[in-house]
Amino acid sequence: MRTDPSRVRRALTRRRGALAALGLAALSLGSLGCQGVDFTEKESLGGPLMDLDEDPCEAHFRQKAGDSREGSAGGRGAGAGGGCGCY
Repeated sequence: MRTDPSRVRRALTRRRGALAALGLAALSLGSLGCQGVDFTEKESLGGPLMDLDEDPCEAHFRQKAGDSREGSAGGRGAGAGGGCGCY
């Protein structure tokens, strides 16, 4: 049983067309997310709700505990201190 070469060619052409259409759709949907932000809108993006850090008091406590454990302090804008956890 032999397959007709023209039939195979048509199937490949249809498959290429479908893949091209799918690729074009993916590109067009992907380009929708590429929108710039005006400088007047950046104020709301810098709000405290958009901050990735934890609570400042909690961050300070964790930093202080880490410095005490490591026996080092400073390097993050803080003054030098001992390994005992005091300032």
